[in-house]
Amino acid sequence: MNDLLYSEVKGHGKNIVLLHGWGMHGGLWGKFNDLLAENFQTHCIDLPGFGFSKNMKVSFNIDAISEAIEEYILKLVQPVILIGWSLGGLITLNIVKRNKVDLDKVVLIASTPAFTKKPGWDKAMQPLIFEQFADDLKTDYKKTLKRFLSLQTRGSDLARDNLRELNKKLLERGEPDSNALEKGLEILSHTDLRSLEKNSIAAMVLLGDKDTLVPVEIKTEFERMFTNLKKLIVEKAAHAPFISKPELCAETIKNFINE
Repeated sequence: MNDLLYSEVKGHGKNIVLLHGWGMHGGLWGKFNDLLAENFQTHCIDLPGFGFSKNMKVSFNIDAISEAIEEYILKLVQPVILIGWSLGGLITLNIVKRNKVDLDKVVLIASTPAFTKKPGWDKAMQPLIFEQFADDLKTDYKKTLKRFLSLQTRGSDLARDNLRELNKKLLERGEPDSNALEKGLEILSHTDLRSLEKNSIAAMVLLGDKDTLVPVEIKTEFERMFTNLKKLIVEKAAHAPFISKPELCAETIKNFINE
C-alpha cells in the first residue's frame, strides 16, 4: 500500500483535518464525518502505521507524527480546523504546542494532555492498564485491540451498538503496523503536555460523561490551557461520543466553527 500519508477527502469549503485514535484509522469517523462534509472539506487522515498509511516510514514518536501531519496541512489552504480524538487529540495538542502551521480552531474529543496518572495528576488512568495492553499485544494484538475497544464503549447507553460499529471498522483498511501499535501505546503512556502554555486559539473539548479513559474533570485543565474554550459534555456517552451521538457532536462543532 501507499508509503505516503493517506487521507480520505470529502466535501467542499473550509478545511477540517481529523486525527483518529490508537489502533484505528480515518474510516472510523463514519456518519460524523459525513455530516461535517455537508458544509466543509474534511480530511480524514490515517496516522502513520495505521490504515492505508501502514507502510509510511516515520519514527513512531509524537513529534515525528506531528511533523507528518503538519506537512500535510501546509499543502492546504490555511488556516485549518484540527479535530483529534483520543490519541489524535494528544497529537493535536502537540501540533498546537509546536506552532508550525496556521490553525483556525481545534477540537479535542475524549482526549487529555496526559493519559496516565503521575505525581499530582489524578485525572487519568493507572499506568498498569497500558502496560498490560502492551504485554498482551505481543501475544494476540487483535484480541488486545478488541478489548481496548470494549473499554472505550463501556458505560455508553449504546455500548453494544457502538462496540459493534468499532469492531466492524477495526480492520476495514487492513492490519496496523505492529511497531506503530506498540509505539502508540508508549505515546499514550508517557506523553505529558500539561506544560502547554495558555493559548489564545479557539478550542472546543467534547467529553463523554461515561468515559472510563478520560474523566470529565479534565475540562478544568483545558480551561487553564485555552483562554477561548467551549465545552460539550455528551450525556450517556463513553470514549467515542461522535459515534454514539454523531448528530449532536457534528452540529455543535459546525456552530463552533461558524462563530
